Amino acid sequence: MAMAEGINHSDFELLYLLVGLFVLLNAAISWLAFAQCSMRPLERKLRELKSDNISDWDGPGWRTATYAIKLVLPPHIWGNYNMFLDPYLLHKIATSADKQRAIWFWLSWITAIAMAIGFTLFIE
Repeated sequence: MAMAEGINHSDFELLYLLVGLFVLLNAAISWLAFAQCSMRPLERKLRELKSDNISDWDGPGWRTATYAIKLVLPPHIWGNYNMFLDPYLLHKIATSADKQRAIWFWLSWITAIAMAIGFTLFIE
């Protein structure tokens, strides 16, 4: 009898793991790129406008995610709830590259989380 052609279960697991590691590395790089190339200059601009009330909040953890989500979503979605950061002002001072890095940040992390959930649910 001939062996079945195609990818077997253990090959799939290895491929999934390798793709998952690439996705996680991409997410980590997006975090660093957004924090260094977008968040820090935006904080500098906010300090110049005397509107910085978040830069001392934490290390580059939730603060990075906060800046990114405020750039990804339209400012009116936040209503009167600014959560440390005025989304209208942030959109006004952000460049298109800042917004693109924010989108990269969130898409890469959502993908990484989805891959991790898929790994725990479907890979033995």
